[in-house]
Amino acid sequence: MRLELAVSKDIIKRKFNIDDKYNKLRDRLNKHTLVVSNDLLKIWEQDSKDNKYEEQFQNWYFSIINSKKKLKKVKMAKYNKIKGVRNNQEKVLIATAMASKDRIAVGNIDIKTKRKNRAVLFVSEGTFMRTESQTVNMIDVRKVISGGKTHSIFDIYETPVRLEIPIDSDSHTLGVYLSKFLRDAKTIKIQDRYILQPENERNLNEYILRYVNKSNTRLIFVIQEGSNNIDIVDKFTNYNGYKSTIEFVDKKQIHHSLIETDEYIIDLGYRLRVFGDIEDGKTEEEIINITRK
Repeated sequence: MRLELAVSKDIIKRKFNIDDKYNKLRDRLNKHTLVVSNDLLKIWEQDSKDNKYEEQFQNWYFSIINSKKKLKKVKMAKYNKIKGVRNNQEKVLIATAMASKDRIAVGNIDIKTKRKNRAVLFVSEGTFMRTESQTVNMIDVRKVISGGKTHSIFDIYETPVRLEIPIDSDSHTLGVYLSKFLRDAKTIKIQDRYILQPENERNLNEYILRYVNKSNTRLIFVIQEGSNNIDIVDKFTNYNGYKSTIEFVDKKQIHHSLIETDEYIIDLGYRLRVFGDIEDGKTEEEIINITRK
């Protein structure tokens, strides 16, 4: 998925170094959305002048300035929320990151500064250049979602992802993680052959729909043909205040359970039961695959 990143001047400078070791860095800068404030842009521009890559920088910047997917302009958070910075550049980077959706600052920041500014996720240059692993587990997810650790951040968010889920992992953490792929979706299709079972419907509401914007998102429930009695149609049309409709399909086409958005397909494998068969907040063992369409 596309993350919002505030990156240091050193990361920008590396982009214009032709050494192959920076290929992943260049790829990642292109893959995600760069967050920039006026003050951070001035730091980037000054560094490009000081290190004689100004023309390359300007050409690149003006090529992305009108793309909302590649660049997002923000007003920095107030400085009084930031503690323990060593210099103005760190202060600007952190304040810019805090004004973004994901609050991620990329660059080599002192460990003491990181500890004093836990509202921000700090990604080191080494992590930013590391090739992602496409197979992850719930420990990796929990470290990022709940622990604020960023070593695996690109492993869990850059598709394709193969997520191995053990039995009795935390269902809430899994729901928060999957919600990142649902945000900003205009349409979400939910396919589960057994969605009418009480535990599956409970999991739908508790771990999926609670993160979906009722005003901006249209839901499509894919349900097996033969289940189209009037009660089911009434229930899943504008379900619980959401803008929802029903799509009936042949049972042969509904074997796999999935959540599909404008950009992603989340293959749930063991259906919505992956979040648990009883109301204890613990998962069933399963593998979830997430791919970009």
